[in-house]
Amino acid sequence: MQQTQTTEQRSLPARFYEVLEQQVQLSEDMLAILSEEQKALTAMDMQALIRLSAKKENRLNRIQALDTLLAEMTKEFRPEAEAKTAKLSALIPLLAPEEGKKVGQYRKNLARLREEILSRNQTNGHFAADVKTYLNDAITLITSSIADRPMYGLTGLSKKPSLNQPSLISREV
Repeated sequence: MQQTQTTEQRSLPARFYEVLEQQVQLSEDMLAILSEEQKALTAMDMQALIRLSAKKENRLNRIQALDTLLAEMTKEFRPEAEAKTAKLSALIPLLAPEEGKKVGQYRKNLARLREEILSRNQTNGHFAADVKTYLNDAITLITSSIADRPMYGLTGLSKKPSLNQPSLISREV
């Protein structure tokens, strides 16, 4: 009687592939949102940025929920796996060659999408930080001569501003 090997090739449930497909779709959707965000940043469209921020948070939460679901499904398929993450590469050797190839393609596609998401998100973050710095510098430049001019003397009495200096309030009545 032959003894069966413990490394028998198994098949993943159809639900596993549905979750992988949903992850791909949500990741592609996140890339589209990040592209819209880049346009909104360039146009300085605050309403669009607020709307897109909520959409990004929603997609991120959904992607994280699917990551958790995949980790749980992987744990059922492979009990020795860690429950926090699903390593698709660890599943491939346990699967039939055709199915392993299919999971490998999903893995490559998801890895590429996640790298693109990270890259675009970092680019948008750097752009937003640069714009913020630029605006702060412009505000400082505009208001520095006014802020440097004291309004009160050492005695606490009001100093009359020079008519030649810039002012935030019109002196003409």
